[in-house]
Amino acid sequence: MKIIYLITAYKLPDQLIRLVTQLNTDEVNFFIHVDKKTDSNIQRKITEGLSSFQNVHFIEPINCTWGEFGQVKPILDGIREIIDSKTEFDYVIQLTGQCYPIKSNRSIADFLQTHAGKSFINYFTFPHPLAGSWTERYRYWHLNLGRWSLVFPKENMFSTSILNRFWNPLARRMTWRRKIPGNLKPYFGGSHWCLSKESIVYLDEYVQAHPEYVRFFSHYVQFPSEIFYQTILLNSPLKDSLIDDDLFYIDFSSHKAHPAILTMKDYDRLMSSSDLFARKFDMTVDGEVLDRIDKVIG
Repeated sequence: MKIIYLITAYKLPDQLIRLVTQLNTDEVNFFIHVDKKTDSNIQRKITEGLSSFQNVHFIEPINCTWGEFGQVKPILDGIREIIDSKTEFDYVIQLTGQCYPIKSNRSIADFLQTHAGKSFINYFTFPHPLAGSWTERYRYWHLNLGRWSLVFPKENMFSTSILNRFWNPLARRMTWRRKIPGNLKPYFGGSHWCLSKESIVYLDEYVQAHPEYVRFFSHYVQFPSEIFYQTILLNSPLKDSLIDDDLFYIDFSSHKAHPAILTMKDYDRLMSSSDLFARKFDMTVDGEVLDRIDKVIG
């Protein structure tokens, strides 16, 4: 089972190097994107630390901003590079530098072999109770103007009640909303996935053939990485091969914008999980949990 790990990173170079070292086998390749804004010393530490790995390829860096298309673009670039490079693969697994396996490389390969041809990505759509609020991510224009974050033409767009008092009557009269090109049914979910070669090729071909879809998500969509892939694949002929499971253990129990940092207090839950990977970890907060995981997965 040939696996490509498509990794985005911007900090914690030692942890990224550790991740690659842990996942490395003869059947694995890595395509890594390091945010262009990353400090040059961190960039150098990453490239030097991974220089001995012949199966590590670096994607041309771009600026990435959380919640914007900069989180999608390096993934699309990575997929294009994978295909152009003619690297053999059966699956592409999307990780960040703060992800980590919680199963052995043998277990990961065996799982994918057992489910060959299936793809794993979290998704939902209507009538799911969250779908209504998530449509606001693309139906409105999300504008980031310095300290202002505006959602146009939504009511209460401003942070001050005085401005909203004048704005809201006008917003209620505005009926236009953005629509996904191609009249595709929207699907939502997490930003991580494990996709078969067939799904990866389909994604790339769709993106190349539909620049209007990319342009739509390139501008004014909030958290496009949680809509972009699901909407393409769940509207495709491959829909029945998709399993609603991203294979990641992630703790959003605090209901914050970012998942909790996993530590030793999470260890038992992590290791009893059926998931293959977990996020997110930070060695500067708790490195012991990674040490303990390594002892189990080898």
